[in-house]
Amino acid sequence: TMAPNVGTVFPNMSFLRGSSRSFRVWHPKGPDKIEVISCQFVDTAAPAEVKEALRVTGLRACGPSGALEQDDMDNWEECTRTNRGVVTRRYSLNYQMGLGHGRFDEDLGAWASDFRLSDSNPRYFYQRWASFMQADTWDQL
Repeated sequence: TMAPNVGTVFPNMSFLRGSSRSFRVWHPKGPDKIEVISCQFVDTAAPAEVKEALRVTGLRACGPSGALEQDDMDNWEECTRTNRGVVTRRYSLNYQMGLGHGRFDEDLGAWASDFRLSDSNPRYFYQRWASFMQADTWDQL
């Protein structure tokens, strides 16, 4: 079995297990704007005090009021600003980390990489996105 800590379900739902136990739905609102709906998940059979502890942890860590989320927003804003730069626009983005180590895992029913850190996720994400953008009909997908 596989229990990932973070992932994205194409095209716009992501999850983060660990202490935050959150999932997000990303809604692009233009070239420089995105709306993010962030939710916590918890086992419905969990005791009330566990549910409350996870709710408070989620508020303090992730979401608009969370310390981690606010810290990450600085990174996202700077990445956006940097990618508008004259020098940055001269070069293609490099997504080669782990290139050649991806394989389709039949048991998982998905692509996987034997590299602990890899750019395989963005490579496959953008390949799939491109196929959606180039297709005229659902049958072509």
